[in-house]
Order: sequence, then C-alpha cells, then structure tokens
Amino acid sequence: MIEVITDTHRENINKTIAESWAGPFIVSKGKLHDTRTHNGFVAVIDGVIAGYILYNISDYECEITVLESFHEKQGIGSALINAVIEAAKSVNCRRFWLITTNDNIQAIRFYQRFGFTLKEVYINSMDVARKLLKPQIPVFGCDGIPIAHEFEFEIII
Repeated sequence: MIEVITDTHRENINKTIAESWAGPFIVSKGKLHDTRTHNGFVAVIDGVIAGYILYNISDYECEITVLESFHEKQGIGSALINAVIEAAKSVNCRRFWLITTNDNIQAIRFYQRFGFTLKEVYINSMDVARKLLKPQIPVFGCDGIPIAHEFEFEIII
C-alpha cells in the first residue's frame, strides 16, 4: 500500500538515508538538498516499509530526490513514481525529472523502462560535488564503478 510519509515513517526514512546515502543531504545538478524537508510516499507491506520516494516541486517541475525499494521487481518503485506523478499533476507540474549517477546501471535501466528519457549527462559533476558540496560522496559505487557523472532523466507531463 502506498501512503503519504508521516512523522512515524520519517524517522525510519531519515535513518535509512543516513546509512544508504550519507544523508540527510543529497546532491543533484550542483545543489545540496536536505531530504528531511521533502515530501514523499512510502510503500508499506505487512506493516513494514518496503520502499520510499522523496520529491521536491519548484517552478512547475517535480524532481525525485530519493527513490529506494527494498524488494526489487515487485512494482514498488513504479507504484511510488506513479504516486509522485499524480501529486505533480495535481499542482500543474509540466516536467518530472531525476538525477542518478553513472554507476547506478540498475536504476538507469529501470528509469528507461518506466518511460523516462535521458535528457542530459553532466560529465565529472560528482568530482565537483565532492569538492564543493558533499565530500562524503564515495569515489566508487555499484559494482566498483567510479562515481563521476550525473544522468538527468525526465518525463514531460
């Protein structure tokens, strides 16, 4: 079941973001975002969080800032994205977008299958982000791939 994030969920999500993302701050396109202030949805199965999504709406655009599913290939990520798309449409957003890094091959496949289009690649942006915004960003990510670039995906609503 997809639910709006409550204060009860928020505590668990903040802990997960701290562990998984060196949060609460994340970086996208040269900006530091405090995920504790972002709206979101949570997928709950049998009373346990199965995934969550955080987003930020600004200037009729909706950015997914964090998406994490703890059970892959069960439709959780898609259901969470669809919940955010509906929220974005309700406030007349025209664009829905996100950033992922070059090492996150599984996410890149997922976003393209979902219907996102690769809009832009920001070469070596993570080196800059490490130096100026968040030194905790690891140098190596999934499968030992160096984390160097950001990929921007979008859906025009």
